[in-house]
Amino acid sequence: MQKQTEHEAPSFDVASAKERAQVVIVTGHSGAGKNTVLHSLEDIGFFCISNLPVSLLQPFFDSVIQEKIPSQRIALGLDVRGDLTTIMHKLFRLKTVWPFSLKVVFVTSSYQVLLKRFQETRRPHPLTTSTRDISDAIKHEQDVLHPLMQMADVVLDTDQFTIHQLRQFVIRSFSKEGAQHMLVTVTAFGFKYGVPAESNLVFDARFLPNPYFEPELKKLNGTDLAIQEYLFAQKTVQEYWDHLTAFALYVMRQSHKEGRFAMNIAIGCTGGRHRSVALAYRFVQQEIPSVTFAIKYRDVEKDTYQEY
Repeated sequence: MQKQTEHEAPSFDVASAKERAQVVIVTGHSGAGKNTVLHSLEDIGFFCISNLPVSLLQPFFDSVIQEKIPSQRIALGLDVRGDLTTIMHKLFRLKTVWPFSLKVVFVTSSYQVLLKRFQETRRPHPLTTSTRDISDAIKHEQDVLHPLMQMADVVLDTDQFTIHQLRQFVIRSFSKEGAQHMLVTVTAFGFKYGVPAESNLVFDARFLPNPYFEPELKKLNGTDLAIQEYLFAQKTVQEYWDHLTAFALYVMRQSHKEGRFAMNIAIGCTGGRHRSVALAYRFVQQEIPSVTFAIKYRDVEKDTYQEY
């Protein structure tokens, strides 16, 4: 596919901050890859501690201020099993009172992916009990940790990553050398199934010509070449594409300048099979310095051929 030339690729250079301790709090769902993220940070020179109890946060950072910790780059794997209100209060205080450059990274995956990982590894979920199996434990943890995910600076969805890809993304994003990378997750969805809750930007493609009404196209999806050619041959689609990419790239650039490492773009049509998938598929083909794309076709297999 040809690269888009209508818009200049944005620059993601970030001005260097004052010399302060750089602290990364790594938390999230069990099985989503928290340990991989933490080990990757350790590989690039972070002083790492895994599963630090929340009660030890203040004593630990007292030691940092007193320069008893031999590093200005610190990563903590936070054990969030406990009173979530207390945990969030302590994290908020760290972000607003303590003199650190602090980011909270929440590592997550979808229910289906987490269930598959636990089934394959045969490891117990930490919240399983005699009355709560792995499936229920995953759902319970997702419900309990949802407020923490909402307050995080970075929500890192690892569904689309292998372990090696996740490591490389973390290393690129937090390495001292060069610009920090940004993970942009693009989700194609159907409005009739609801807008993805994690979206930072939402684009509506329901007004575009619908391939569903073309008999030879309705059984295909937006990743198929025939759908791409049908849509992008039309002036309305091309005009919308130009506006969508220009605005999305502007927001990505400004968000990165503010120090964000991840954002979620959602593109919706009625059923999430044709138009949204085609736009999302083309969007992630762009090559943008310091940006890593991930893509989800959330609803492409739901109610097959029923988009209208």
